[in-house]
Amino acid sequence: MVTPVVFDSKGQQVVGMFHLPEGRGRFPTALLMHGFTGTKTEIHRLFVKLSRALAQRGIASLRFDFRGSGDSDGDFEDMTVRSEIADAQEAIKFLAKQKRVNSRRLAMVGMSMGAAVASYVVARERHRIKSLALWAPVADGTGILDGLSTPEALTSLAETGITDYNANLVGMQFIRQFAEIAIAPCYWCTAPRIRLCPFIIPTNSNASSPKRNMSSKNSSSKAPITPSTDTSGNPASSPRQSIG
Repeated sequence: MVTPVVFDSKGQQVVGMFHLPEGRGRFPTALLMHGFTGTKTEIHRLFVKLSRALAQRGIASLRFDFRGSGDSDGDFEDMTVRSEIADAQEAIKFLAKQKRVNSRRLAMVGMSMGAAVASYVVARERHRIKSLALWAPVADGTGILDGLSTPEALTSLAETGITDYNANLVGMQFIRQFAEIAIAPCYWCTAPRIRLCPFIIPTNSNASSPKRNMSSKNSSSKAPITPSTDTSGNPASSPRQSIG
């Protein structure tokens, strides 16, 4: 069952889609967070497909649009890293109130920049989050920062405080906060005592993973970690087991 939902974040509406498996009881639940310039459907409808696959395995999920993206309130140029962290924390509160959600078995799935946001949220909400999955996480951010540092972009930022990035208006506050992430060593290690469930798509030139947020110079030459294996190459537990 899929239900459109709305919750509040800083006085603005956040719109999402809540997927529930068939059956009764309270279900482990995953919170899905899209990447930079993405939406709750994500590229190639990956989040829709993921939510459906999770539901078939007895896991509920909530995919939502950060403020300024998709159907949620706000403008993209006002989006910042901190605003997305705030939205994610409100999404966790929303899930905790749902009768069909097992609030002791919550997971977070972040794609690209959403993975960076998820890592910071888990560090703040580690008493609530059981597992964390980073899907094609943003590496050092140079791909985005380079696009926001062209002469035209710098001129626009100096004159108006915003600039165009692939037909999206981006504000100075986002650039400053994203630059802090880009220089932070191993931001995904900021979540102590949280069991990580790696779901990392390869980011080399032959991969089908989203390229908008990744730096080609940091692409890994190692074999990708997928849901079927853990970090040592052994078969991973089922998704439902991974959430506790």
